Amino acid sequence: IFVWSAYFYLIGKIKVTSASFEDTKNKIAVAMNKALVETEQKNKLEASLNDGLDLNSFLIHPEQTADVVQAIEAFGKIAGTKVTTQSVSTEPASGMPGGVDYLKIVFNIEGSKINVLKNIALVENLPYNIKINKISFIKSADGVKWLANVDMVIVKLKDSDIK
Repeated sequence: IFVWSAYFYLIGKIKVTSASFEDTKNKIAVAMNKALVETEQKNKLEASLNDGLDLNSFLIHPEQTADVVQAIEAFGKIAGTKVTTQSVSTEPASGMPGGVDYLKIVFNIEGSKINVLKNIALVENLPYNIKINKISFIKSADGVKWLANVDMVIVKLKDSDIK
């Protein structure tokens, strides 16, 4: 009886130790996988930068201001809405590196609810560093027409830093 008791006791300990070992092995595998993914991401970024990825292409140059405003207004035709630019101005880009400002654009989008939302999606997908500060919606009394007022900024190179 003592032999069988010792046998089952040892088998139980082996199972617990084996489960603990498997748990530790899984934790190590997860940590190694995470480190591998981070290393791969770092290598891809370095390769992209070495391959000539131009980060300036995500910033608006001073001479592009009118083109960006025209593109936003042209999205109205694509989405079936009417876009009216209310104001365009430059303001300091707080929290951003030197050499850049914000191009602040405030505009209205008028149309059906779905078309207004399509237009906003088009603006959000402009290939620039965009921050939408505020969007407010007004629905007409009959519920057919919607008006969205959009207040956004786009990172823009300072005029004085362009050579």
